[in-house]
Amino acid sequence: MHDRFNRELKEGDLVLIPARVVELNSTADFCNVTVETIFGRRPDGQQERISAINTRVLVRADFED
Repeated sequence: MHDRFNRELKEGDLVLIPARVVELNSTADFCNVTVETIFGRRPDGQQERISAINTRVLVRADFED
């Protein structure tokens, strides 16, 4: 398996998933987020959504795509 730039991936590698926040959900007990990937998957280029990630596992990136 390889990353976007064709570099081999191994178990234990640290990776980043460029994504845009598309939905925020919060209550008194939690704050979750839905993100949509910036880069499309292979082979069709479709962007994927990842839901119910706790916002504390994210780091805001200040860049434009």
